[in-house]
Amino acid sequence: MTIQKHALMQHILEHLPPEERYAFSEHQIEALHRSALSLPKAKHLIHVRWSIPFPGKGFYLVFFAGQERRSRKRLLTDGEFRLLPRVVLLLVSLLGCGIVFGLAYSQRMIAISKQRSVVEQNESSTIIHPTVIPFKYDQEQCEASFREWKEGECIDFGHDHTF
Repeated sequence: MTIQKHALMQHILEHLPPEERYAFSEHQIEALHRSALSLPKAKHLIHVRWSIPFPGKGFYLVFFAGQERRSRKRLLTDGEFRLLPRVVLLLVSLLGCGIVFGLAYSQRMIAISKQRSVVEQNESSTIIHPTVIPFKYDQEQCEASFREWKEGECIDFGHDHTF
């Protein structure tokens, strides 16, 4: 009878020193494999593993999320059921959301103010800005170019101030 082998148990047995590995009987090794195969598989709602290349060996980052299946009694005995870290996590999350919302709101306000300044600039372009035309030296040249001659100067009343 051949038994299905558990990969982790096989790996552990292969890395044991030979004198310790041979101390196990075939029946004990089969029992270890059966026991390892019957372990429940950890299923998480979110299971993300990122390998990050880095000179040398590199490193990885793992993120698990899912329903807490450990009892409150076990959490208390492990010392993992503390209220303060949860409150801090909640406050940091709210602060982060507030910062993101504030940045988005400020960007929107900047865009609106820029849009208003463009509209105001377009409205101010309809204002007449008379200017002296320096290359018209006599009244005849000035009036030929549809400008007005006043006090010895050629005045353009339709001048675009952005020109």
